[in-house]
Amino acid sequence: MANQKQDQEKKNLVIIDFDGTIFYNPTNNFSLNMPLNHALDAYSFFNEFTFQTNKNLSNNAEIILVTGRHKDQETVIRDLLELKGYKFDQYFFNQMDRTTVIDEKSFLIKYWTAKVKLINEFRLNNEYKSIVIIDDDTIICSMLQKLNFEAYRVEINKESLTQTLSIAFNSPQKRLMTELQGICV
Repeated sequence: MANQKQDQEKKNLVIIDFDGTIFYNPTNNFSLNMPLNHALDAYSFFNEFTFQTNKNLSNNAEIILVTGRHKDQETVIRDLLELKGYKFDQYFFNQMDRTTVIDEKSFLIKYWTAKVKLINEFRLNNEYKSIVIIDDDTIICSMLQKLNFEAYRVEINKESLTQTLSIAFNSPQKRLMTELQGICV
């Protein structure tokens, strides 16, 4: 009975990525130059997520941003997201040493590993009823699904300079079926 009450008091956790997820960054330019119209507003993001996945992220959810952007950019990113209506409970920025020069593949492997490790630590802490991850990175989503996380891959697009942003969520089931169809053809 005590465990059941503790489970009911636990919150759901939603982990959201920044670049390619809620911020349109087609050139992978990670500078401080972040156009306001390249960030999707929170209302549209969460409504589209609910509509496209049939999953409601409850009001009882803790929402966390986990990004590969360096901690030096935290103030700019937080201000941008606040302007767009996001209210994150916690922020996690890339902590890798900027003075070390490494190649892109090494960076990505370290980044993927660190991100999945951080997300897995949330599970191991046993503080949350459920954990949902929303990310644009195919590798991250695949790794997390292999670890039995509920991960949704997202694509944010802008067809022209004057067009508003559009977003597409791929639920784990849809993506797996698409992968299977690609293999069977």
